[in-house]
Amino acid sequence: MLTRRHWARRVIKKAGFPSRSREASLLTDLLRNASKANSKQLPISEQVLVAALRLVDDKTVVTKLAQDLAVSSVKAERDLARLPKAAIVLAAENKMNSFLQLANRNRIP
Repeated sequence: MLTRRHWARRVIKKAGFPSRSREASLLTDLLRNASKANSKQLPISEQVLVAALRLVDDKTVVTKLAQDLAVSSVKAERDLARLPKAAIVLAAENKMNSFLQLANRNRIP
């Protein structure tokens, strides 16, 4: 079984962030924590991917990321906006059809 951290890192890498950057580390932690709020009936992988879809809409997360990275909230929001597409691509690569249906219903990739 792969962990939340593993799936979060895969999303971050797919979004194009350097794996050892401060940005990647903070985003990984944010994804892990946000995924814990998702339904426990979903597999861990889907919990993380659903969190990746939703993080960009959470203004508290945008503010926290901007403060922690000492960047503008616009830059933080732009960074978070890369996560949903990365999650969708990762799900497609791993044939997670139920997640893809959910993502396409709620978002236009």
